[in-house]
Amino acid sequence: MRAVQLNNDKSVSVATVADPIEADLALVETRAAGVCGTELHILDGMLEPPSYPFILGHEGAGVVSYVPDGASGIAVGDRVAIYNFIGCGACHWCRTGREEVCTAPRGQLGFNADGTFRDVIPAPAENLIKLPDSVSFEDAAVLSCSGMTAVHALRLSNVTIGDSVVVDGVGGVGLMVIQAANAAGAKVVAIADTAGKADLARKAGAEDAIVLQDGDYAPVADQIRDCTGGAGSDHFFELVGTTASMLAGIRGLNRHGSAVMIGYTGQDLQINPIELVLSEVSVRGSVAAAKEDLQTAVALAGRGLLAAQIDTRYPMDEIGTALDRLRRREVNGRNVLVW
Repeated sequence: MRAVQLNNDKSVSVATVADPIEADLALVETRAAGVCGTELHILDGMLEPPSYPFILGHEGAGVVSYVPDGASGIAVGDRVAIYNFIGCGACHWCRTGREEVCTAPRGQLGFNADGTFRDVIPAPAENLIKLPDSVSFEDAAVLSCSGMTAVHALRLSNVTIGDSVVVDGVGGVGLMVIQAANAAGAKVVAIADTAGKADLARKAGAEDAIVLQDGDYAPVADQIRDCTGGAGSDHFFELVGTTASMLAGIRGLNRHGSAVMIGYTGQDLQINPIELVLSEVSVRGSVAAAKEDLQTAVALAGRGLLAAQIDTRYPMDEIGTALDRLRRREVNGRNVLVW
């Protein structure tokens, strides 16, 4: 089969690789795979694969072509999204449905196990989530990262009806957070770096948008208060990952507000604790998602409440173009590879 490989010189190429033969894993014929900023983090060395060459991609959806003996709930021909995290299944966190923080994970597709940018994807049968007929493979692929990440972050922060939510960053995940917050009954304000992305945020359901001027976050805390009647936001979801963007969001919180850090970053968050203490605000991290979050994201998509904003569809051979445009911040929504 063919796959997109990262080579030890950090180049990316499409190569012919061996077909998967793991008898205890299900096989999925790929129909779509999302191209995420995480791929750039791997290319740039922020995240290091276990070996080279390494098959990229952690978002995928397709049709089941093989099911191992003893597997239940899934059958050949099923349309599925793939939950990319493979927990140990035995620790406290796995047993309580929080496998994203498993203490001894077996692997994660596209991070420390070969990923989804290939013709056939092997995965545990229990990691396959069946799709409603109304959910496309392209939407399902993006749901298996952006969608489940958004659902997970909102669950951690306990967003409820009538809350005010600020989403910093209008990319694939940010657009999903906007939609999921709408589904929870919140009022959403987006922070975008261009007018075009602000429009995209409004189309996704944001009631208001703050457009940065030359990337300057200095006035953003005050702008958040202007958009929330002077109170500040109840929740802030951080997807940009700069020191300035994190501080602006925290300083724009209402009393008892919460800031949720989602995006990977190499920059530090430096703040005097008194800024947290006096307003009793909280700052927490959110990493990927539990399988239940992907199931919820798929169910919301089936009801028309969650959908991917697809910028461009590329064949596998054009992965270089997809990655280049992502690096240049030219993507409105999410690019996907299609088969």
